[in-house]
Amino acid sequence: MLRRAPVSCAIGGICLLLACAGEPIAAGFAFERAAVLHGELWRLWSGHLVHYSLSHAGADALVLTAMGMVAEPAVGSRRLALVLGGGALLISLGLLALAPGIVEYRGASGLAVLTAVLGGVLAWRRHPVSRPVLVCAALALASKTLWEAFAHTAAFTDLPAGVSVAWQAHLLGAMVGACAAHAIMSPRYKEHHAQGRDRAPQ
Repeated sequence: MLRRAPVSCAIGGICLLLACAGEPIAAGFAFERAAVLHGELWRLWSGHLVHYSLSHAGADALVLTAMGMVAEPAVGSRRLALVLGGGALLISLGLLALAPGIVEYRGASGLAVLTAVLGGVLAWRRHPVSRPVLVCAALALASKTLWEAFAHTAAFTDLPAGVSVAWQAHLLGAMVGACAAHAIMSPRYKEHHAQGRDRAPQ
């Protein structure tokens, strides 16, 4: 597992370690709107690594690792790390601009959805035989997001009282994952990547 998806496993492991570190650490790293607007910009990234509980972290880490087992071999570990780093920033900026009601966000679920969509879109293009399964997975993800948006509760994870699921982060993650997949598959990107390999020292 570590050799197949080292970046995904590392992020999942960090989530679990931070969940064991206690509430003061989590509070200091969480995405908090007021803190970000006052200059604590690291929260734009670190909020995706901290959670409300160990069970919350475990669920997110498990899904992220599972999705990474599909996506990471397809795109490469270095490229996935760049996509997740940029995606974390874009999701946080999206929450900041488009979801003013979210004053705090914790969790790697947005990155897990990003990774799932990235792997799914690539598999759709590269492995047509898998399309029926991918359609079912896409419908399940859409249904889960709609449930969370209208029921204001997580479909599979227990959150503390008073904390609603940030379905907007999942939607933003899906959008970033789809855009990243299309960028990776674009002819211009493939040509640039091929030229980079040709210029590499032998």
